[in-house]
Amino acid sequence: MLSAAALAAYPAAQNLRFQWAALAFAIAGVLVFTLGLIVRWPGALGLGLAALGAEYAVLFVAEGGALDRYTPAYAAGFMLVAELGFWSIEPRIPAWSEAAVAEWRLARLAGACIAAAVLAALALVAAAAATGTGGLALESLGVVAAIGSLILITALVGRRAFDE
Repeated sequence: MLSAAALAAYPAAQNLRFQWAALAFAIAGVLVFTLGLIVRWPGALGLGLAALGAEYAVLFVAEGGALDRYTPAYAAGFMLVAELGFWSIEPRIPAWSEAAVAEWRLARLAGACIAAAVLAALALVAAAAATGTGGLALESLGVVAAIGSLILITALVGRRAFDE
């Protein structure tokens, strides 16, 4: 819950043209995410995360589409909040208390957060290339970012299906 509030704080604390919208999404996101944690409901966690993502979109729109240099850090934090939230509501299995399993899960979480940050950075590079000054190399990085995003999403969805 605190990590979701910290994630919501960044866009909400900016001096934005649509400050009211950012605050509304921040409050709704944290409240719904917290409700999902309390009642152990994945749907509420997802809606809370969607509201936090919408809050970040407000930041993007309010800045006139300008690139935010903290996007990779936000992406890693978003991945961390999502994974920790879903971990906290999943049924407990005795094997998870074993050190090797816990280390493996934490390593996988760290890898997913790093991958999210790298893909967000590549997406920033691709967006910078969209101005036409980037050339073929930056456009290629954009394609790699898009493909990497799809691979990461597919891996996470496939892992969720396999874990259940």
